[in-house]
Amino acid sequence: MGRIQSLEDLMQAKEEAIKSQVDKEQGCKYLIRISTASCGVAAGALDALARFHELLSRQNSEQVCIQEIGCLGLCSLEPIVQVQEKDRALITYGKVTRFVAQRIIHEHIEKGLPVQEYVIELT
Repeated sequence: MGRIQSLEDLMQAKEEAIKSQVDKEQGCKYLIRISTASCGVAAGALDALARFHELLSRQNSEQVCIQEIGCLGLCSLEPIVQVQEKDRALITYGKVTRFVAQRIIHEHIEKGLPVQEYVIELT
């Protein structure tokens, strides 16, 4: 799409962006969302993000997709990672370091067992 010059152009761009995101997520068994807003970055989210990419590239896992997201409003629990398995409940993790990222891959993604001590209960 070219320049947005009207409300209709904006709405069309929005629809295209949503469709593109849905298409990307279609082939994902697991979607890992990492909060990389400024609070997450300050707490080490980019290190966790790099570790997820590193571990998944070794496995050549095409069923796991990574998406960077904004702030969830839980700054004291950053870095925050959400793992969404197709047709399952969303699991949110807090204080995710490189080590915790590795555990999420090995325990949650590979074995289907959430890493309970880092799970944030959202109500």
